[in-house]
Amino acid sequence: MLSSPPTWMDVLQRVLAIGSWTTILALIYVLWRVAYFYQRASGERLHHYLVVVPGVLLAAGAVWYIVRSCMFVGEPVGDALLFVGGILLALFAFRLQELMTGERR
Repeated sequence: MLSSPPTWMDVLQRVLAIGSWTTILALIYVLWRVAYFYQRASGERLHHYLVVVPGVLLAAGAVWYIVRSCMFVGEPVGDALLFVGGILLALFAFRLQELMTGERR
């Protein structure tokens, strides 16, 4: 079955999605560098390299949607990748924030 050529709106959606996800991955990179700096400055073991896992999962989910449909809803594999990547990134960021602010209880 032949598919119709993409319309200008499809191309625009993909360009905007790629730009958005590039920005998100840049912010994840900044978070990784902050974690790396904090580990070096404080001497506390943070395992800053673990932020790569959610970054890869989020990038894989974004690529899945950009290649498949670009609608960012309704693809179970893409949804699962984005969900797990988001949860892991949130846990990493929460742990970093707790360490940097002194783990108040």
